[in-house]
Amino acid sequence: MLLLQLLLWVAVVSANFVTPPSEDPFYNAPANISNYKNGDIIGWRPAPTRIRSLYFPVNVKNAWQVQVRSENSLGEPQQIITTIFEPYNGDPLKLLSYQTAQDSASNDCAPSYSVLYKASMSTFMIQAEMLLIQTMLAKGWFVVMPDYEGVQGAFTAGIQSGQATLDSLRAALHSNEISGISPEAKAAFYGYSGGTIASGWAAYLQPKYAPELKKNLIGCAVGGWVTNITLTAQSTEGSKSVGLVPNAINGLINEYPSLAGLLEEELFPEKVEDFRLSRDLCVRAATLKYRYSNFFSGDHKWAKNGWGFWRNPRLLEVINKNTVAVSPDGPIPEIPLFVFHGAADQVVPFAGAKRGYENFCKWGVKSLEFAVSTTTGHYTEALQGTGAGLAWLERIFNGEKPVEGCQVTHRSTNLLYPGADAQYRQITNTLFSSFFGGRIGESTRESNKSSVVSQTLLRFFVWAFTAFTTPSPEQVFDTTPDIAVELEVEDAVEEIEVSVDADSVEALEVSAESGFPGDVEVSDFASQEEVASDVSTASDISVETESTTERVIDEL
Repeated sequence: MLLLQLLLWVAVVSANFVTPPSEDPFYNAPANISNYKNGDIIGWRPAPTRIRSLYFPVNVKNAWQVQVRSENSLGEPQQIITTIFEPYNGDPLKLLSYQTAQDSASNDCAPSYSVLYKASMSTFMIQAEMLLIQTMLAKGWFVVMPDYEGVQGAFTAGIQSGQATLDSLRAALHSNEISGISPEAKAAFYGYSGGTIASGWAAYLQPKYAPELKKNLIGCAVGGWVTNITLTAQSTEGSKSVGLVPNAINGLINEYPSLAGLLEEELFPEKVEDFRLSRDLCVRAATLKYRYSNFFSGDHKWAKNGWGFWRNPRLLEVINKNTVAVSPDGPIPEIPLFVFHGAADQVVPFAGAKRGYENFCKWGVKSLEFAVSTTTGHYTEALQGTGAGLAWLERIFNGEKPVEGCQVTHRSTNLLYPGADAQYRQITNTLFSSFFGGRIGESTRESNKSSVVSQTLLRFFVWAFTAFTTPSPEQVFDTTPDIAVELEVEDAVEEIEVSVDADSVEALEVSAESGFPGDVEVSDFASQEEVASDVSTASDISVETESTTERVIDEL
């Protein structure tokens, strides 16, 4: 009977669709929007349909869509939509702001629409993130999920995304009469990949844009940390993920009028409309359409000047405004920051996260923990690093103090982060419960504890994974150094020159103490400090520096 009900539900979803944002008047800003202050609630409605996760419904207690006053990168008033989820037995003093990886320049791919039952399956990437959101709800946390790109679809516009996220949080904290959330609730940000643009920029901008939120905010956890989109353009060129590039550029064009005519100026005429088409595509469709394209190199490049595309003065000015940790005079987060990243990330290169970490620490960030996985790429870290992010969030929500100053830790996998095994236990239990219609927040509330079984299963998985995927030291070296990219255009031939400072390359040592393959220890960035030479037998070595504490941990 249950299987029949689920099949019927899938059939209904396939046969009927909810109104997309481009056709829904609810997404239109009122004429008097200037009369509202940033973070004000303009209006709201219950979610027009049930909430979904991929093909199946999610049984939350309540969900609301809220119209919020915000402003774009140019300081102009705008309306954004944010979605508030209430779990069963929710704690009104705990609020998690979850920023999805929309990764699209189309508002018809917005999170508020994507998680609705009957929404187009073109948005299934965000529907998949609902699997993680429901685990956060299972902890009793209220969750707010903003359409941080705005109705214009400003993908990769960091300032727009951060401000919208902060205004969404303001609205959620003012929604007591709607949601029951306390104005005194403790709040944190979370995002992976494209979601780090909004989560990270919210943390960076908060001290000046929303200083009153300091009393509420307790931290920000991000994974696959996007700091500079030009690194992604370089690393994905000719790959299956290159569709992110037209989405990113069109997102910036949507946000900045100064970029009008950029495509006509920089692309071959026959390629302009094909490139512009990404404005109407969600990330999966864009990935399929543009996969393996070479936009800036090769005999069939799309850009007239190849990599010189990125030197266009108008584009360069916009990118500089939306790049993280460029200058000590730029925004620096005051709330605790946790970053997890794979050293072999092929979409969001590790070099950008490393630079962001080093610069923020050099400039005096108060709390920044950097959990590096030496074996994972972008997509595997999304799975293996999630437990670390959840464990860190749970600790700070429970009142534990984050690190003081900076700390970077290298592990063979972030599955080994303390407490991660319990998070995967809760993810699995919540997914199973949700499949059978369980009330999120009741049925798996207490399944977030480590057990002998969860630890044993996790260690077996780590052994199996690292036995086949642990890279050689040479491969790790190739993915972790600082990279300086010089773009030269000469006689219509593009060349990327990669300059590697040998002193900044991590020294990799593999411990022989454990019977598990992949037990990797990596010294701190050699340009910052000198690590004790004999680390292969150490289980927990701390090296104090002026601004950082390096932990070299033998986890297995």
